[in-house]
Amino acid sequence: MLKLGVIDVLNVLPVYYGILKQKINIPAQLILGKVTELNNKLNTGDIDISVVSSFEYAKNYHQYYILPKLSVSADGPVGSIYLFLDKPIDQLSRDKIKLTAFSFTSVHLIQFLLNDYNITYVTDETDESVGEVLIADEAIKRFYQRKDAYVYDLSELWKQKTGLPFVFALWCVRREVYHQYQQDVLQVYDALLTSKKTSEMHFTQMAREYFTGIFPDQQSCEFYLRNLHYNFTPKYQDGFNLFQKEMLKIAKLQEIAPLEFIDQER
Repeated sequence: MLKLGVIDVLNVLPVYYGILKQKINIPAQLILGKVTELNNKLNTGDIDISVVSSFEYAKNYHQYYILPKLSVSADGPVGSIYLFLDKPIDQLSRDKIKLTAFSFTSVHLIQFLLNDYNITYVTDETDESVGEVLIADEAIKRFYQRKDAYVYDLSELWKQKTGLPFVFALWCVRREVYHQYQQDVLQVYDALLTSKKTSEMHFTQMAREYFTGIFPDQQSCEFYLRNLHYNFTPKYQDGFNLFQKEMLKIAKLQEIAPLEFIDQER
């Protein structure tokens, strides 16, 4: 049985909810983990299919195919990836900012956004800094604590700077797995699409079940889930390709990854 990576955070729930709660059958073993863990496991072949950071695909695309019609993206504010600062962003100069250890994509996105400010990035909790980047559920909880002087949504900053949406994650399969087990991979892919379609009819129910401990109320959670985008249409592909080009400019990538999909007719 194929092994399918699943991030245990809210922003991927609308893809997996049909499987987890609506009893949609998926012929795969679910492997839970943080996105950086799943990046590594897919890269080493410990799992076969997974949601991964979009930067992971860009960096190691020669190992993967993309599953079409699936992503975690935002066209404007994402609502769960924030830069928390002690002072306005335009006053930054040679300051230190703490980075999350759990997202390749966000770590590289902030370096593009703040490329002109001579920032030093740190990961040690003991380092003094003027701010930090947080992602996913932890970022949402921090945002609603309302204790930070200045808060910036990274996806909103990207949209303001480029005019395009931002793609945070993609679903990918290892190339050799697809070639060897094509029908099995397609069955998993079909189950994911069915789950996503089913989930779109249950946003209110999802929010009711999952807002506690993350959002202050059900309505805020539902707005967040509905605001995210889970397709990978040409508009979002353009945003991802621009991100790659910007990463190439600041030497975070050595080449632009072509977008190579399974079963392109789907």
